[in-house]
Amino acid sequence: MGIRRLARKLSHSIHKRLPGKGSSAGNRAIRSEVPFLVPSNPLERLFQNGDQVDVTMLPRLIRSHKWAMPEHELLTLGALAALLKPKLVVEFGTFMGGSTLAMAANIASDSRIVTIDLEPTARKTHVHGMGVGLSEFEVGCLFKGTPYESKIQQRFANSVEFTDQDLIGQADLVFVDADHTYEFAKRDTQTALQLLKPNGTILWHDYTWEPENPECVGVTRAVNEFWETHGSCSQIEGTRFALHMPGIACNSKLKSAA
Repeated sequence: MGIRRLARKLSHSIHKRLPGKGSSAGNRAIRSEVPFLVPSNPLERLFQNGDQVDVTMLPRLIRSHKWAMPEHELLTLGALAALLKPKLVVEFGTFMGGSTLAMAANIASDSRIVTIDLEPTARKTHVHGMGVGLSEFEVGCLFKGTPYESKIQQRFANSVEFTDQDLIGQADLVFVDADHTYEFAKRDTQTALQLLKPNGTILWHDYTWEPENPECVGVTRAVNEFWETHGSCSQIEGTRFALHMPGIACNSKLKSAA
């Protein structure tokens, strides 16, 4: 089964609730303030045969937490890792490590991922888009004990204070999926640019979002601003991903959320 067909099948329930599908007055008000401007393209338009690439997925990636990435997006993330062939991936926002594992399983044996999350002791006092404090979870538990763990290095820091000099200008891919508040998303995007090699790729999660997660509007706003300044961005059809890749061909538009 091709990626596009499987993604459509797996994403049916979530796709019904993507922005533009809801009808409540509150959601319309939020959406009208920050429209979705980035052009939308299917994976196979962005990458030749992008919907036919072989992807490794582990059963432990079946969704087990409301904050965890759904399976069709993990599939897409694995496909992107396989297609981009990055030597170094930097990830902002480890959480339980599902996205980290999806990428690690689909990069070369000599590639590596540096994934960054808050120190566990800082969770209770962390101020974010939904208030203060985060739920309890084991950081990176999904990739621990797998054959792919050796490709992954866990680092702890608040992403807006992340200054590890050894990564500057070294990353082929930076995946931004940490705090979704505008100030954090904007700062993470600025840091991503510093970490990237020339012609590297930035990938954001939750550029589009479900109506019950309006805090993700911060990501939408930050990515819109980036696209207006830098261009070369696309939202990946059927997912909540947006990516920046120099020279990307974008031929269609995602309907405005207004």
